Amino acid sequence: MSAKSAGKGGTYDVLIVGAGPAGACAARGLVQKGYRVLVVERKKLPRYKICSGLIVDRSQDMVEEHFGTLPEHVYSEPRHLSGAKFCLAGDTLNDLPMEKSHVFNVWRSSFDHWLIQESGAEVWDQHQLVGLTQTGERVQATIRTEGGETVEVEASYLVGADGGGSRVRRLLDPGIEKKFRWATFVQLYCDGTVDLDPGYFYAFFDPSLRGFYNWLDFKDDNLIYGIGALKGESVNPYLENLTAYLKKTFGLKIDKVKRRTGCLATDMGITGNFFTGLDRVLLAGEAAGFMNALGEGISSALGTGLVAAEAIHQAETTSQAVLPVYNELVKAEQELTTVSWQLFKALVGRDFLDVPVAVAQTVPAGKG
Repeated sequence: MSAKSAGKGGTYDVLIVGAGPAGACAARGLVQKGYRVLVVERKKLPRYKICSGLIVDRSQDMVEEHFGTLPEHVYSEPRHLSGAKFCLAGDTLNDLPMEKSHVFNVWRSSFDHWLIQESGAEVWDQHQLVGLTQTGERVQATIRTEGGETVEVEASYLVGADGGGSRVRRLLDPGIEKKFRWATFVQLYCDGTVDLDPGYFYAFFDPSLRGFYNWLDFKDDNLIYGIGALKGESVNPYLENLTAYLKKTFGLKIDKVKRRTGCLATDMGITGNFFTGLDRVLLAGEAAGFMNALGEGISSALGTGLVAAEAIHQAETTSQAVLPVYNELVKAEQELTTVSWQLFKALVGRDFLDVPVAVAQTVPAGKG
């Protein structure tokens, strides 16, 4: 695996933007079929990603089938969780339905890095896509290097697997970002204690909570909790509100906040507003809108990455246009995402981004 471009461009069968699970799975599937693949990642690997790092149900099967057994170094403690619980009110906890008896608890930095290393693709980290054009049967990409220079890369296809804030998506449709609702997610890594079993992931939807999504989990010596709020609102009152609820209801005690992280996400998966690509460019994972209920995106990232690889291979071997092939193959993933959000609404009694009714009038939009 090469991590540097050495200032040179090149020609590849497929260029993949983003070294997360979607990009790694697409790369793995294509390399195994004999394609020359380059993955560009704007951050230095291994890179941090805000995520609970839960490998659930079919994600476990896909990883085992296509990459093998997870190595020990990707796990956090506890290595396996017994499942996930959600709370609709007060301190009453309910089990979230799952197929498997346990959940793998990993650090995304280590997990993602292992996947991309196992993909067999050439990888340039600290390289960012800055330009994209399509002409005939080729895609031309302009890549900015770590040193600020630009190199030109040409490929037959490009897979955009660069997450919720996808640059590939913006380059394909500069006005598309205005079509979505955006949410802000913030979480705190803490030294502290709480009267909850560390063998579970927890989601809280008590009507007194201001955020539309509130969660808590454990990794190594970290107690982690966070909130989701609509973009533009001040998140601090939401964090304070959740902290007070956890103190009162579950005896939370925080000794020290060690780290605060955050990210933005769209409502594409919730509304079914998927954007799968344009011409010879395919979008996979969260870049295309694939994120399941409670923010679980690893399974859909793995799944759509594999489908993107298969679509490219089918297009090449049958001389078909790649996007229609991909759109047909990815329908099953779209259905899984849609059903997950329908299940969430049935369990919780409201759409994900809706502000709880009990506090809807107390948090004006944009003021927090």
